[in-house]
Amino acid sequence: MNKQILSLIKYSTLGVAAIATTAQASTDYGPAVYRPMSGCSKWYTTGNGHIFAVCHDIEGYYASTISYLNSCSVSASIHYIVNGKQDTTSDYPAGEISQSVREANYAWHVRCWNTWSTGTEHEGFASNPAWYTTAMYNASGLLQRHLMDVAGKPKDRNHIIGHDEKKNAGWVNWVNANYSMDPTCNTHTDPGANWSWSTLMAVVNPPTGSIIVDNTGATFTGTWATGSSSTDKYGADYRYHSTAAVSEPASYNYTGSGTHTAYAYFPAGSNRSATTPYVVHHSGASTTVPVNQQINGGTWVSLGSYAFAAGDDVQVSCWTGTGFLVMADAVKWQ
Repeated sequence: MNKQILSLIKYSTLGVAAIATTAQASTDYGPAVYRPMSGCSKWYTTGNGHIFAVCHDIEGYYASTISYLNSCSVSASIHYIVNGKQDTTSDYPAGEISQSVREANYAWHVRCWNTWSTGTEHEGFASNPAWYTTAMYNASGLLQRHLMDVAGKPKDRNHIIGHDEKKNAGWVNWVNANYSMDPTCNTHTDPGANWSWSTLMAVVNPPTGSIIVDNTGATFTGTWATGSSSTDKYGADYRYHSTAAVSEPASYNYTGSGTHTAYAYFPAGSNRSATTPYVVHHSGASTTVPVNQQINGGTWVSLGSYAFAAGDDVQVSCWTGTGFLVMADAVKWQ
């Protein structure tokens, strides 16, 4: 995007109500919501193949950006947008993905790279990492993995790049040696120094070797029901609990020690909580990670990397907004 667009998005007063009401499930990528533009076609239908998946930050907010980039008066477009934080009670859940341009087409987001790439915008600001949340990295990492699988390209940092990748001399030389695309035609600096490529790529390519505790090995406080009908479960079944202001966690114990990334596995559904609290206990401290269980079911969703001691655990809490279910299926340390 150009600086004028970034500025308008940053200070836009458009909110959730301004988003087009034609939202529907994406047929390109199941976890995404398809929110297409209406009345114009801001994309190319032919190109050189989606060799690269370009990651941007918006310099603004998720809801207003969907409306803004779908406006026919704006000469920019994007394939996907990922929410970082649920900034208000009326905002969409952290980690939600919207699709605007179909994957078969080429959106207008990176100048001369357009006909070589797909593009993903991420809510937030390059100068402030607060919007680069675990939920965002989880959602985007799985999306970038999908984009590379569809393109048939390696899931590496030569192909999953930033809008600012021109600063990477090794990548510039690699592009010049392999493609006719100009690797230096962009002048932007996003997603910036606060963006964690290691976190994103750990979701794209999770490391091998792990300790997995299924729900059959967890400890449950209170009344948790058992289910088995969801096809995206881990193992034979899973446990679930209605959301409520009670302390009745499901506890997954870790028996080793060392620094590992913890992952959660669960069956997703529209009746699940978008803010399921995973409480990670690590070396005398605890970190609560809200996970959107309405999306990314049947995959390992990162809860972050921590230094663990023997006896630490990961707990699934039901203490969050009422009217939903929280799922306790499996937890992995890797």
